[in-house]
Amino acid sequence: MPPTHLPPRHPSDTTTDSTALRLPAEDVSVPRARHALDRWLRERGASPDLREQAALVISELATNAVKHTDSSWIVCAATSSPYGGVQVEVHDDDSGSRSPCRRTPTAEKEGGRGLHIVEALAESWGATASAVTRGNVVWARLQD
Repeated sequence: MPPTHLPPRHPSDTTTDSTALRLPAEDVSVPRARHALDRWLRERGASPDLREQAALVISELATNAVKHTDSSWIVCAATSSPYGGVQVEVHDDDSGSRSPCRRTPTAEKEGGRGLHIVEALAESWGATASAVTRGNVVWARLQD
């Protein structure tokens, strides 16, 4: 079970290097978020492996926010830190404030694997009420 609060920053994490992008809660926003995050990480010298993992995680989290909330917009954000990792976040504007839940994937259904993928790639992940929107933020911390 994921934690229900944002994790504390790493003790050596004094950076404020972050980015955020507000997007409509539409399918077309998922690749926009993925490409913006990849460009931001590339500009910071992130490894290809970290960039690939972060792109997959932001895609899964943004897809979940678009498909499973009543949001009209989402905020995709990332914060890098000197210990070589990145925290990726997707804030939804779901007035129902439903928490994300892992589904049991089946061979017949295409969906239901997103949070399992996030859990497999992330050092840690979780969800809590967003300080940016009226909904939730789902976050994942990735280590390079």
